[in-house]
Amino acid sequence: MRVLLLLLLSISITYAKSNDTCYSVQLTSFKFKKNSTYDFAKQNYPESCRLISFSNINSIRCGCYEKYSDARKALKKLSKHYPNPLIVNTYKYRFKKKTVKIAKKPVKITPKIETVQKKTLHVNKEVKEKEESGFLDNVTYQGNIDMTLQSYMKAPAGKEKQNALLSANLETKYIQENFTAFAKVRLQQDYYDLQGTAKHTKRSSVRLDELYGSYDFDDDTILFGKNILFWGALEVRNLVNVFNPDELRSDPFYTDKLGVINFAYTHYTESGELSAIIKLYEQDRNMPAYPYVYYYFSATVRVSPNVNLPLLYDDTLKTKASRYRPSIYLKYSDSTDTEYALDYAFIFENGYDSQRYYTKTLQINNIVTTQENAYLVNKFMTYDTLVIGATLYKLEAAYTDIIDDALISDYIHIGLGAEHTLTQVYKEADLGLLVEYYRYITLQNGKKDDLDLFELFQNDLFLGLRYSFNQGNDASIVGGGIFDLDYNEQVYYMEYQTRLMDTFKLNFDYRYISPSKNYNTAFKLMGAHERISLKLGYYF
Repeated sequence: MRVLLLLLLSISITYAKSNDTCYSVQLTSFKFKKNSTYDFAKQNYPESCRLISFSNINSIRCGCYEKYSDARKALKKLSKHYPNPLIVNTYKYRFKKKTVKIAKKPVKITPKIETVQKKTLHVNKEVKEKEESGFLDNVTYQGNIDMTLQSYMKAPAGKEKQNALLSANLETKYIQENFTAFAKVRLQQDYYDLQGTAKHTKRSSVRLDELYGSYDFDDDTILFGKNILFWGALEVRNLVNVFNPDELRSDPFYTDKLGVINFAYTHYTESGELSAIIKLYEQDRNMPAYPYVYYYFSATVRVSPNVNLPLLYDDTLKTKASRYRPSIYLKYSDSTDTEYALDYAFIFENGYDSQRYYTKTLQINNIVTTQENAYLVNKFMTYDTLVIGATLYKLEAAYTDIIDDALISDYIHIGLGAEHTLTQVYKEADLGLLVEYYRYITLQNGKKDDLDLFELFQNDLFLGLRYSFNQGNDASIVGGGIFDLDYNEQVYYMEYQTRLMDTFKLNFDYRYISPSKNYNTAFKLMGAHERISLKLGYYF
């Protein structure tokens, strides 16, 4: 692990920003297609933007700034009109203006003279109207409403065979010069919760996922509030995406994170950014009810050879220290604009681990409850991507040193991946070949292992394909198999998604799980599983 971290650090130093490069704001990127046309002028990008072509990809980049802080200011302005812009390094020659020779022969120009008409200027009225419309001009909003229908061809006895969920996300952003305020709300309603019967799933909720304010200085940003961060590079499982806890009431095959309250300070250097983040609170997590197919605990538990008692989930989190004990994160990230493009990030955490374990307690009313336990760690993480030709290499790795829990071992979790793209395999379509390997290792014997912790990616190989139609509607198919090399489990899946009429999105997926026959894995507790899912979303 140490050798790997030193190697990545040495590569990052080698490819650091030179005098031949500057900072630019990248608005978008797309695959290069032979025999295809792209009219850059008709896209109406700002005058500072250029269409930049690499070996197998095009990108739209705006501005060429010597100072990172200037690029940050430009990113702020462009983010009002273009989603998810990012700062990258670009060679200066790509922004050089073409020299146009001017004929030496003088040309006589006759100025056109127009009659100037007097017009009364109502200064007070114009200023007032500008002030009244200024606030709304700085507010943007977007959202989506989804209807998800699922059918389970194979599911445990006593579980529902179908499910319908209506959900909505609404987010709004206010930007005034250097200040930004952001809010995001999620609502979801499960069909069975409306019935008021024993089949209710307790999945319906209203969540305030994000509510924060941030202020930008020349080379720094401060943020306070509740937000969601994403860290990671891999396709199937992001091992280092640990800042926000998972929402247990959502579909476990899709990422759904809970916002956390934190204070963050970010300093922008000449070659990247350094962040210090303090998470202020560890929250309880709700669990769906037993009828939901992805509720993993059994309805009863055996306490003696002939006695089974009801087992209920208690959502009160048990922590080694106070739940208000802060978790501190230090993060450094950077990227290079070289022949071999490298993006890398290093993270250190001192605080509560994202990995949890469960303990059971016999209550006086002859009911057994199970609770989630959180413990303190020192954690070292990295996630990196490297592009060489048409192949993208990925790495996520974490080493965790347990501070205060005798039941949990220090552990290493690592994921390696590669994605090779074959362009124009059929008309405009691309085919991506995916491979990833995951390994989880505990470093001390006699403590909880991967089976006790319900860790699914302990020695797993993923082989998959990504087929992108490239027809202007974001249509793609991703599928493959995940093979557990220790416990002989297989997971097969296929996902299709497309965009309809610019405002609708359609998503279809199929999944089949063949659990272990000899080991008590999380999938064996759930049982053999097969499902189809259809989601239709309206975006505004």
